[in-house]
Amino acid sequence: MKSLTPTTLAMLAMLVPATAHSPLETSVPADGDELTAVPEAIDMTFAAPARVMKVEMIHTNGDASHTVTVDIPTRDEIETISLTPDFMGAGAYQVDWRALSEDGHVITGTFSFTVTGE
Repeated sequence: MKSLTPTTLAMLAMLVPATAHSPLETSVPADGDELTAVPEAIDMTFAAPARVMKVEMIHTNGDASHTVTVDIPTRDEIETISLTPDFMGAGAYQVDWRALSEDGHVITGTFSFTVTGE
């Protein structure tokens, strides 16, 4: 039986994480977006089905900062979810999320955007 070369092993190791989890593919607003008005919703699209477990939105405007736990409309495995939190006007927003990928691994992430108007 032939043994695998270190290069082959490294390539195989890189494939496992790619198929093992459901990373966030896109968000609307996208990470780093600057908006002139608060969005109507936050849309998140995953690379594969995931069960969103927790979403927190941190709003900062000047010296004031507020953290809100966002209501999640479903606990089903989804690829796209639309969230409608109560936005707090102009300022910086950070969205921290946690989900369970279809293979059972916990995945987490963060994206942020800024609202300059309102």
